Amino acid sequence: MLTDVIRSRSSRKPAAPKRRARPRIEGLEDRLVLYSTLGAQWPYASRITYSFVPDGANIGGYSSSLFATLNAKYATATWQLQFQKAAAAWQAVAGINLCQVGDDGSALGVNGNQQGDPRFGDIRISAIPQASGTLAVCLTPPPVNGGTDAGDIILNSTSNWGVNTSYDLETVAIHEIGHALGLGHSAIQAACLYAYYNGTKQSLNTDDVNGIQSIWGPARSDIFNSNGQSNGLNTTAANLNGYIGSNGQAAIPNLTIGKTGQSEWFSVTVPSTTTGTFVARVQSTGLSILSPKLQVLTPSLSLLGSVASANFGDTVGITLTGVTAGTTYLIRVAGNTAGSAFGGYGLLLNFGSATQPLISPPYTAVAEQADLGGGSSSMEAETATVGDYTAQGDALEASELRGRRDAPPPPAAGPSAPGQGSTSAAAIDPGPWSSHGPAKPNRGRPASAGASTAAIPAVHQPNRRPSHKAIDAAIASWKARGLLGPSGS
Repeated sequence: MLTDVIRSRSSRKPAAPKRRARPRIEGLEDRLVLYSTLGAQWPYASRITYSFVPDGANIGGYSSSLFATLNAKYATATWQLQFQKAAAAWQAVAGINLCQVGDDGSALGVNGNQQGDPRFGDIRISAIPQASGTLAVCLTPPPVNGGTDAGDIILNSTSNWGVNTSYDLETVAIHEIGHALGLGHSAIQAACLYAYYNGTKQSLNTDDVNGIQSIWGPARSDIFNSNGQSNGLNTTAANLNGYIGSNGQAAIPNLTIGKTGQSEWFSVTVPSTTTGTFVARVQSTGLSILSPKLQVLTPSLSLLGSVASANFGDTVGITLTGVTAGTTYLIRVAGNTAGSAFGGYGLLLNFGSATQPLISPPYTAVAEQADLGGGSSSMEAETATVGDYTAQGDALEASELRGRRDAPPPPAAGPSAPGQGSTSAAAIDPGPWSSHGPAKPNRGRPASAGASTAAIPAVHQPNRRPSHKAIDAAIASWKARGLLGPSGS
């Protein structure tokens, strides 16, 4: 039997040599962090403002027609609401406050502060004719662009704008404000920062949230909800007696509603100097786009007054009469989900007879500086030309198909602003892997009046392949994040 076993084994053919495994690159789609950033960030997160540019303002040699374009289809309050909701989406998840301010109609790129210019918002929203298929262009925030042009958004006035239908204005506003806050394009099609318009997107994707928080961090907590402190319940209400001055007034700035369902509770006792009237106000006006909600209650939680606003940035108040010294009241502050439920605010208390002024906005003025360029590890800075104005920026295309086909012939020249000439536009490549160096010989100042070349506000060069430099940088970034092994596998 042993012989048979030996014979049986020895009669087997020798095993074939093992083949060496070929190295392969594993698909990483589900593991990659595919947002990109622009290497740009506003100096002050406490108050980043935006404004709507009035019609007639000089935007690269064109007269802005934002109001005429959108008022032709919607009431002003309706289309501005789409931008307010878009700004609120970003404010809700990041450590920033956004605030709508007025705009005096100065020309794009006029000399002034890169942030905190009193004439207009840090992010200015305008509209001029642009190349067919381009929905909007956003000029990169500082320090990539160092002047007043930083963060400005220019819509295509010839696009067929809609509300809750293509081209959905809120969807485009979310995308462009994301750029204005420092995000580049995402390679995830479901992300709001995807380089092409591919449907209505009125809420942020996880990739969008991760991207914006990589720049600004999550929504911040105030002094009453940090360092072990919490005033989220009536039983842990923060006592404000120490804030009351000799005039019977208290002003508490830098407060924040930053979490879903959050309320802040405060308690206050009427001082001996009272005039018999107690006025409590919550102010987000000039501070953020929080829609404030205020309640005043007794310690036993009997409701004495309640008020709320759905406006994106407002001040609400409650007045109680016949109050007596030594009486304690509870104050509850929250965000109104009918508007913007998140953002910064100030609390004002007045037991005196004098009128109490609103809290002044934080100081955010930063003078104009030289452009520094920028770009994430996976994307070099792009050059955007709007009319006769050139700066670093990104564009949103109406469809990916257009971005892949041959460039269309340039459109007919649009009208120039009175007294302004124009020059032909440089190209913008909007793809998420686009890569070409900036071609900006100066600060982006408009060409001198009298230039005769027809203006093409924004033209894109499709079919651009990523440069070797961009590919190498992307791979290095993935390795640094632990998403790719040292050998590339």
